[in-house]
Amino acid sequence: MNSSLTPGIEGTYRRCVVTEHLVSHHNPGGAPVLSTPHLLGFMEAAAWQAMAPHLNAGDDSVGVGFEFQHLAPTPAGMTVTAQAVVTKVEGRFVTLTIEARDEQELIAKGQHVRAVITLERFKERLKRKVEQPNG
Repeated sequence: MNSSLTPGIEGTYRRCVVTEHLVSHHNPGGAPVLSTPHLLGFMEAAAWQAMAPHLNAGDDSVGVGFEFQHLAPTPAGMTVTAQAVVTKVEGRFVTLTIEARDEQELIAKGQHVRAVITLERFKERLKRKVEQPNG
């Protein structure tokens, strides 16, 4: 991790909500609104956008914690903008505050923790898991 990753760094992710993002797409008869898992993914993408330019070559970040509230529904066709701000850096752990808005209102807010990883070491760990699926 590079020393430029400090509190105040921001990242933004924008996405137009499409049919595949709706609750009703995954749950026939469900509400035709942006699903919570997809919204969470948009917010995580904003966090990644904030951190990625400040990582060393060969590093990446992975989510390790998320606490958030989904506050309002968003229909297909609206654009969601998620804004993440780094609030704390402790060793390899980075905490971000994230808000998401559609074209009319705040739809979600939360706090996300990401860990900086060495990608090669992480891939080795995954390889061992695949080779020995039962431990």
